[in-house]
Amino acid sequence: MKYLHAEIPWEQIRAVGFDMDGTLYDEFDFIHQVYTPISKLFSSANHNSDSILKNMLERWLEKGSSYPFIFSETASSAGLPADSAEAKIKEALIIFRNYNPSLQLTPRIKFILDTLKNKVELFLVSDGSATLQWNKVKALGIEEYFTRNNIFISGDHGKNAEKPGLLSLEHLNVFKKGIKPNEIVFIGDRHVDENYAKNAGFYYIDQSQL
Repeated sequence: MKYLHAEIPWEQIRAVGFDMDGTLYDEFDFIHQVYTPISKLFSSANHNSDSILKNMLERWLEKGSSYPFIFSETASSAGLPADSAEAKIKEALIIFRNYNPSLQLTPRIKFILDTLKNKVELFLVSDGSATLQWNKVKALGIEEYFTRNNIFISGDHGKNAEKPGLLSLEHLNVFKKGIKPNEIVFIGDRHVDENYAKNAGFYYIDQSQL
């Protein structure tokens, strides 16, 4: 397994954890999918859905996945009156949080998971709305790699369950097997993932280094 990251002592690693969004799959693909119907909500005679979608995607690329104001800024730039804007934003959030995407593991990640699945324990820790994140799990078809009791979705446990907090350590089956922190690697794509691994005492790999 040294091809993953040569500096990690793979001979002692017993478990490997993964973030989901932006790690297992291309998050922009999901954002493009879900923003397409949402862009139609904010369209008007002066702002068609294609231009709104383009602006939303550019804003997401600029601000990142945790930026909370894209919908409100979109409503404002579309010139919607306040009462209409509020209703559209609420509708957009409902669409977003309940969306059923079509997703695929990146070929690189699928190869890594296939290589690891019979060698170490695998677990998944993901932040976000429970319904949406479980929809992503289903869309990715990752049951052969991650058992349900080794998948932690923060939305199932409240806002305080998000990374870099360590509530996942209390719930996942992998942490009930006596595996030590220095026998675990976590793979993610954001600083919050790195901080989660650091707080837990795990080794960390940024997915861009794989």
